[in-house]
Amino acid sequence: MAGADRTGASPVRVGVVGLGRSGWGIHCAYLANAENFQLVAVVDPLAERRQEALDTLGVERAYERPEELFADDSVELVVVATPSHTHKELAVQALKAGKHVQVEKPMALSAAEVDEMIETAQRAGKLVTCFQNRRADPDFLEIQKLVAGDLLGRVFFVRIGNYSYNRRRDWQTLRQLGGGMLNNWGPHRIDQALLLLGGRYDELFCDLQKTVSAGDAEDHVKVTLKRDNLVVDIEIFSACPLRPGPTWTVIGERGMAVGEKPLTVKWVEKEALPPIEADPGAAPGRRYGASEELPWQVKEIVPAGESPTKVLYDHLYQSIRHGAPLFVTPESVRAQIEVLDRCRTTFAPAP
Repeated sequence: MAGADRTGASPVRVGVVGLGRSGWGIHCAYLANAENFQLVAVVDPLAERRQEALDTLGVERAYERPEELFADDSVELVVVATPSHTHKELAVQALKAGKHVQVEKPMALSAAEVDEMIETAQRAGKLVTCFQNRRADPDFLEIQKLVAGDLLGRVFFVRIGNYSYNRRRDWQTLRQLGGGMLNNWGPHRIDQALLLLGGRYDELFCDLQKTVSAGDAEDHVKVTLKRDNLVVDIEIFSACPLRPGPTWTVIGERGMAVGEKPLTVKWVEKEALPPIEADPGAAPGRRYGASEELPWQVKEIVPAGESPTKVLYDHLYQSIRHGAPLFVTPESVRAQIEVLDRCRTTFAPAP
């Protein structure tokens, strides 16, 4: 059961809007047993889902309409876990009702919508954030260390790959509902890419196609971001019966890493690479390429750590109860949404 933390602060009382896959399977599943949160209310238009929440989660109230929850004075934090096209409007309503708000990804369908959410939160004196849980993935945290560190030398290329063969036909295949893989996995992977790039980029390329899914939204996404001499390549493909590569590929001047769980890392120490010079003469024996034997080292990294859901909620609790900075600021998410905007407006496939 939730109780006061060590400082005597009470649990944050939460209402979840939307009992679909993420609302039910991620947020409610965590909040029902979270130490510093108390799940007190839920919203869903389906009566059977509301009854299931009352029967199994121990919530006090299950509402049919979001407005009913926003009027509930006992709710401090609203989690918006509804279809993507509703995120901005519901978040703005909740903020105006005096609630803190955490929105599922994508935070909104445009940077302009994020701006409205930020402005509303500032006027209301409340927090607004986005559930970018992949920022806390153990494998991504290891990748961040490799890119920032010196083990591989200067890292100049990172590829992030999501590969499957999946003929989806749910609401996320429809543009009018904010569907498409750019809005589904794109917010996770582009968010990670921007973090690796220090929050900005100089060049952008995107390819969006509809391949095997129903609906009219893209199910094939390739986004390439470049800053200075670092390229981050994102591939989210839905028509791959064979896996074309690992989730992570990181290449530096003295080594590389591939995989996810585990990550295989192969590298050579800087001192083991003597200087070399170009020879303009004829190649000895008509042979080209280096023939040197290098003392390669290999290790496996098995990423481990706390649940990303717990990490994000722990940070959010500290922000609400103790004024700590947000772990996921809306401004940082806006930068990601701006990339999605550019992909849609510049590279979107024809209807």
